[in-house]
Amino acid sequence: MRTNVVLVSILIAALVGFTGCSDDGTVNLPGSAGGGSAGNPDGDGDSGDGSDEKDEEVVGAPVTRNRYALNNQCFAIRANERQAYLVRNDEGGYHATAATAQAGEPFFMKPATLGQYLLFDSESRLLSAAAPAGANTLDTPTDANIWSVLGVGDTVIYPATPPLWREPAIAELNQYREFDDPQAGYEAFTLTADSDETNLAVDTNGRLTTATASPSAPAQSFTFAKREASDCAEFPEAQSNTIGETFKGTTADGRVLGMADVHVHISATEFLGGAEWGAPFSRFGVTDAMGDGAERHGPNGSLDVLGAFYVGDFDGHDTVGWPTFKDWPSATALTHEAIYWKWLERAWKAGLRIAVNDLVENQTLCELLRNLNGANPLRNCNSMISAKRQINTMYAMQDYIDAQYGGRGEGWFQIVLDPQQARDVIEDGKLAVVLGIEISNLFDCKLNYSPLRTQEPFEETGEGGLENSYDCAMTDTGADNEISTQLSQIKELGVRQIITVHEFDNAFGGNGLFNDLLLNVGNRENTGGLPSDDLAAITAFINSGAISQLQDPTSNNQDGVINLQPFGGLSLGDYLTGLFSNPPERPTGEFWTTYDCPDDANTADFKGYLFSDHGGIILQTIPGIGPLASFTGQGGRPGGTVPFYPDTYQCNARWLTPIGQYAFEQIMRAGMIFDFDHMELEMKNQLLELAEAQTPVYPLVSTHGTFGGITNDQAERVLRGGGFIYPSMDNGQDMLAKMEELRVIYDAATADMADSDKPLYGFGFGTDTNGLSKQAAPRATIESGREVRYPYTLFSGKVFDEIDDFDNIAGVVFEQPRTRAPDGNGRTWSLDIDGSAHYGMLSGMVEEVRQEGNAEQMRNLFDSAEHFLRTWERSLESSAAINTNGFKIPEGVLRAAPKPSLIPSTLARP
Repeated sequence: MRTNVVLVSILIAALVGFTGCSDDGTVNLPGSAGGGSAGNPDGDGDSGDGSDEKDEEVVGAPVTRNRYALNNQCFAIRANERQAYLVRNDEGGYHATAATAQAGEPFFMKPATLGQYLLFDSESRLLSAAAPAGANTLDTPTDANIWSVLGVGDTVIYPATPPLWREPAIAELNQYREFDDPQAGYEAFTLTADSDETNLAVDTNGRLTTATASPSAPAQSFTFAKREASDCAEFPEAQSNTIGETFKGTTADGRVLGMADVHVHISATEFLGGAEWGAPFSRFGVTDAMGDGAERHGPNGSLDVLGAFYVGDFDGHDTVGWPTFKDWPSATALTHEAIYWKWLERAWKAGLRIAVNDLVENQTLCELLRNLNGANPLRNCNSMISAKRQINTMYAMQDYIDAQYGGRGEGWFQIVLDPQQARDVIEDGKLAVVLGIEISNLFDCKLNYSPLRTQEPFEETGEGGLENSYDCAMTDTGADNEISTQLSQIKELGVRQIITVHEFDNAFGGNGLFNDLLLNVGNRENTGGLPSDDLAAITAFINSGAISQLQDPTSNNQDGVINLQPFGGLSLGDYLTGLFSNPPERPTGEFWTTYDCPDDANTADFKGYLFSDHGGIILQTIPGIGPLASFTGQGGRPGGTVPFYPDTYQCNARWLTPIGQYAFEQIMRAGMIFDFDHMELEMKNQLLELAEAQTPVYPLVSTHGTFGGITNDQAERVLRGGGFIYPSMDNGQDMLAKMEELRVIYDAATADMADSDKPLYGFGFGTDTNGLSKQAAPRATIESGREVRYPYTLFSGKVFDEIDDFDNIAGVVFEQPRTRAPDGNGRTWSLDIDGSAHYGMLSGMVEEVRQEGNAEQMRNLFDSAEHFLRTWERSLESSAAINTNGFKIPEGVLRAAPKPSLIPSTLARP
């Protein structure tokens, strides 16, 4: 147990900004070997911008260094052609005239990516490529401000950082991953402009310029001499607001220690046709990544249609971002960046060790939003293409953070491809990033309904004609539209976790219902289309700004009704009513076809639902349809052609299809972490039957709140099979309630198992940040003495001192989340007031758990990363057995949803 020595270490942390237990200044878990620091203090009460404060380099003396070791430091630059240092001149440029480094112009070297820099002078200007060289402010950055630094004589061909928003080639990505960086040291370097590949040079008058290198006139060289940090202008940057080093190593029994966020959308910057504003990083820094959003959202946020619809607020918002952030980020600002890299850094410092980034897209919403106000009408909204493009964004972010920390692999953000890589990364005190995918038309398996079909979903062939058709195939010839081809591609690109059904019906089956009108209309569009005339009318209606109010679509409260002011003399209900009668165009899309969700009244031995008292949702009949004699869904079920439903909780009647069963087999053969969130309720049973038929059982997971519902019986089966169920992240109070609810089910599921056979009980979360999901609100009630008071210290003190795993780990101090620009302007957040306004406030959830919970619950939270890795390892074990012994299919796994026995007398509210 901890002694008062820990209190001494905390006091030292507060005084000197660093705590540690090993000779090299790192903090190691019991059973770990010493190693390099997981992050270095930057001297301003904020640990981790990557600058090396322990460097013994003499100020003013050029030394040998590698091309990455200029990171976030202050230098004078000597033009070796004239043996003089650069100084500013009266013309807005620079000359090489200073005899000493101290007399030269100090440049702050801000990494733009690995081996590339912004050169920020003492007047807060960026060196710009031109003849002669010039300078501009951060308000107008261009590629001419980015300089590639290469050692003189260095002949290594370095892989380029993957370009943002471009689908990667597998061969290029593999070459990038396999590159062994020599990180050799040099004293002299060349600087090449990213804009035109000209080289920095001085002319015969000593004036700084650019020139094209040639065999007869090779690129000129420059040397960097260290200056005091205070000599340089402060480069604007967000802060993680922490003091001290986070932990590394493993526990005494070999477990990794840390939290797992198994469902987050770091790469969602460009999805939905560019509806979101902001970025997790930018080569030009925070002013570019998190600046004013008027460019995309319009004056006062007037063009942020999706954000307005999702929260029911049509008053607009203040678009100004960095540094004052008046209206965003916030827990309810769903179309604004909330995972800037420094905020993610704060979460890592708080013990986050697994982050699963789900590549995400909604093709239907993208197609609608790209046309609004002429934003980007030519944008390709194909979900698979969009998801693959986001892979490049993730690797570019890895390079960016590596660059801030001084070299390839030096940063705390590391993408991993297998459980052992993840364990190695976590043992090194870093964040293991796993790629997942969450799109509605996975493998391009878009469903096209036929109104004349006779096949039930479990009978479907997808052959078209009178029957439903798909845009994908389950043949195996290597064709681009085949499931096996698409699965192989995304696996080679690094995807390891998969959701097969998202917000709409697809070829595999139906989605779990969790949202009412907005997604139901989207389902119609996604499965065969809305009439183009009506789609144009809806677009014009939205563009008109004639919206008066909208019920919150994330709520199940049916007392409110969507009321929209008329446009062109018609209401939205009139538009949607017209979808069924628009000859000669005959779109075939359908609204959800449904059945009554299981409950105590209609299902024998029903055990209830996890985290809820019901499955599915109560669906609205769209205004303007009026009373009808019967349902119009397949088999006489509710929904289908006309959105007409009973006033009871409805689940999706589109159950598992033959091509869905085939896809699920291929996913298990590939060893993917299989996430069944968003899947229709009974489809989850069908998938469980397939998983349980394998030896060993193929584990299944729920990563962000069981979207679509999960029964307690299903939860028992998931846990017994070695999977996990992590809810959407709430505040600490609500997280603990869910943790205990699930613990009861875990104990029941494993009661007859030997202790050695019981799966680990870890309890993580899926924040779903940047995924159009509201973030955690403040606790509903906060007892006196349980407030989140800043600063607080994690990993030591109350609760942590009762956990052996945290022995010999020094505390990390978390100051109040804030941003501050060099001019002093900024913003401060408080968890008890603002909730989880941005990702960095995840650390406050840990503090809430400490205030509200006990040692066992904290241990469950910090076992969530280990639980994730064990589930991943079980997936690979089961996959290997399937590929050796074959895939077993239980009898009766394909079946039809129930049909209503009587014409309903109780209808949904209009």
